[in-house]
Amino acid sequence: MKIILLGENKSVHIQKWVQAISLSPNIELHVICFDRGVKFEKVTYHTLHPYLNNKIDFILNLFHVKSIIKSIKPDLVHAHYATSYGLLGAFSNFHPFIITGWGADIFDSPNNKLMKLVLKYSFSKADAITVLSKVTELEIKKLTSKSIHLIPFGVDIDIFSPSPIKDVEVFKIGAVRTLTEKYGIEFLIRAFAILSKKYNNIELHIVGDGHLKTTFIELTKTLNIEKNVIFYGYVNQNDDFQKYLSILNNLNVFVIPSIIDSETFGVAAVEASACELPVIASNVGGLPEVVEHNETGIIVPPKDEKAIADAIEKLFLDQELRIRMGKNGRKKVIEHYYWKNNVSKMISLYSNLVSKNRK
Repeated sequence: MKIILLGENKSVHIQKWVQAISLSPNIELHVICFDRGVKFEKVTYHTLHPYLNNKIDFILNLFHVKSIIKSIKPDLVHAHYATSYGLLGAFSNFHPFIITGWGADIFDSPNNKLMKLVLKYSFSKADAITVLSKVTELEIKKLTSKSIHLIPFGVDIDIFSPSPIKDVEVFKIGAVRTLTEKYGIEFLIRAFAILSKKYNNIELHIVGDGHLKTTFIELTKTLNIEKNVIFYGYVNQNDDFQKYLSILNNLNVFVIPSIIDSETFGVAAVEASACELPVIASNVGGLPEVVEHNETGIIVPPKDEKAIADAIEKLFLDQELRIRMGKNGRKKVIEHYYWKNNVSKMISLYSNLVSKNRK
């Protein structure tokens, strides 16, 4: 099969899909994207034009993408993110065509009348739609009656695996998030400040970058906790995987304090669970789908630093609970989010649609 994937190549999740699909011996993979992000062998990249370096570039590239698709003559086109790359694929009018809805594209876009029209148009052209979570599936059903396939962003359980259990000298709390309002890191920092008044052997480790990084660093200084908060910046899983895994495996508990429903999956939560870390997550979007309350972690209300602090303290004081939740989390990942199974499901969907189209 000759497959075209449309997606934001600087995303580590797109990079994972590209790498995995390109390794299939029966697929010739082409990627249409802006010229950024990690690139892999056995993949042919076709670049979009960055006219204005904003979202209008997707409109300005409509005919360019249509021309590229026509020249490649693929068997199937697959777009990740319904309102941008999905629009590019839909406008090409090529079939079979798949759209994967991520989260913000589905939950935030309908609030804007124009973007809601874009969503409906993109879905009207799709031969299949895939989603990462059941909560996203339910939201998409408000916009289309087409069939929807649940194929999440899983993890490779062979490389995301637990480290040996060690005696806790310094209890490490961690988060992997883009440093923007949506992901609620402010509330995690304030929760850590509450705990720091009671315990001096705890640390907060934050992986990620974003426009609020300086603001958060200043907040740690204001709260007088800066000596025990480590900011790593962005760590790319593909470029520096061992560093990323080492950070994850040195943690004792993982926190996802997101504050809005467009957090529909939480790949980092799955990665942490695969490493047998208990996960504390906000009760928003698809996070309660990934983190089972009192089984693989603890669900807390969004924007509630006291609840986050209480949940962390509960796990800090009870090693047996941490171990039990961690083991339950890895078991859930193996059953539902095993990356090789997720990739196989996607390639099977490709094959079925291509076979139907050839008849």
